[in-house]
Amino acid sequence: MVIQKPVYEVLPYVYIVIGILVVIALDSPLTYLSGALFYTAGSAVWVMRSAYRRKNSRKEVSNRQGRVLFPEKVYEYLPFFYIAVGIMLVVTFDTWLAYLPGGILCMAGMLVWMIRAIYRSQAIYESVA
Repeated sequence: MVIQKPVYEVLPYVYIVIGILVVIALDSPLTYLSGALFYTAGSAVWVMRSAYRRKNSRKEVSNRQGRVLFPEKVYEYLPFFYIAVGIMLVVTFDTWLAYLPGGILCMAGMLVWMIRAIYRSQAIYESVA
């Protein structure tokens, strides 16, 4: 079975959105588990595709001293972790005080995710001097 390219490309985002909507809309431990599984599947598929399609090298992600501060798996999933923690703060605590850090974590995760997607889709050419 072959999935059409537009459907194939959007699947990780659909999984993530379904996971978030299930956690937000329904209130039960089983639905939280279901939403978490959808969210995790979507983020795992996105990370795998990103690693496969990466146009820049892994070496370019290291810091100025040439060391990577996080293990690669932790680094790859950080934006998804930020978003998940932000959503769980908003869903778990019914106070406006949880909305601010939850919203900030979600926005930070989305920003890091978008920057990575843009950065990895561009080939980096070294200038020969």
